[in-house]
Amino acid sequence: MVLSLRYPAKLGQEATLDAIDPLGEIDRVSASHGAGGSQRLSARSGKKPREAIRETTNITNAPGHDGADRCRTNSRRGLSDPGQRSYPPVESVRRALDILRTVNRLRIASVTDIHLATRLPKPTIVRMLETLIDDGYVARDNMYGGYRVTYKTRDLNAGYDGISMVIEASRAIAIDLTRRTKWSIGIGIRDGDAISIQFWTGTISPWAHTSTVLGLRPSFLSSAMGRAYLAFCPNEEREQILAMIRSEPSFEFDAQKEAEFRGLLSRLQVIGYAVRDPRTHPKETTTLAMPLCFGEKVVASLSISFYKSAVQPQHINAQIVEPLRAARAKIEENLSLLMREGHSEAGAPYAGDVFRHA
Repeated sequence: MVLSLRYPAKLGQEATLDAIDPLGEIDRVSASHGAGGSQRLSARSGKKPREAIRETTNITNAPGHDGADRCRTNSRRGLSDPGQRSYPPVESVRRALDILRTVNRLRIASVTDIHLATRLPKPTIVRMLETLIDDGYVARDNMYGGYRVTYKTRDLNAGYDGISMVIEASRAIAIDLTRRTKWSIGIGIRDGDAISIQFWTGTISPWAHTSTVLGLRPSFLSSAMGRAYLAFCPNEEREQILAMIRSEPSFEFDAQKEAEFRGLLSRLQVIGYAVRDPRTHPKETTTLAMPLCFGEKVVASLSISFYKSAVQPQHINAQIVEPLRAARAKIEENLSLLMREGHSEAGAPYAGDVFRHA
């Protein structure tokens, strides 16, 4: 459903959240705790997960798009359309990366092994291997008569952690959801005793209430992202987080407030999503969030923010909740595909490593 929304005429007129909170009293916990504000991939498509996900990011090449509305997100200058290149691909770089991937996969690889796997000419393979050896990424192992990668290849993975995979799985879906609903979509991960917002589509939303929220750390107690995370994370992790909050005097998290908050979390587990405490700023908007899960672990929170006066309470479920729920399902499917690819290529358990900081 595409919403054609006008700028809210009465920002001070706050809609009730009855449609968001069918069980009632969802925001009884005091705001004094802190303020904060693709298409489905098919395993039957025959494409590797990242190839399928990469196709969904080329949104402007889809029918009906002339390229004039290229979107950008998380960067005021960078475009998110991979089809719009400044220069053609550098084939020598592609070949070097192909050889490095092959050596990494085979563990010990001879020139013949690499030739059979890549179909590159053997002289080209030798030149690339010598370059990779000179840069320290590959070493010749005379004992086994082949080449192997070195410890330095771990540097190539230094910037790719759990949130990188979550963004890879959700970027195109979040952009598409913002284009259809016009509202900004956010992704946040746990950062100690708060949530850290790592991805946001507000730069392509006509109704974003601020220039950016990237890097902000909304509270577990009052933010939609934090509440969704706490409601659906494993019990052990939930107790650990609540213990951290209890130990911090600034939260004023006494026994009565903790009991009320635990009751709130129980209600959120029933309805499947969380809402930001309406007494936090900006009061003219609200945020709704759902957990992104891999197995039993919550790896991130997915949120959508909108003006209360722009969406009538009786329309919130159809215009906000259901689109976000559908996007969550697609993202979690993408995550599952990426995890399976990572496991098969690495040949070792991957989920625990990738999401250790999520």
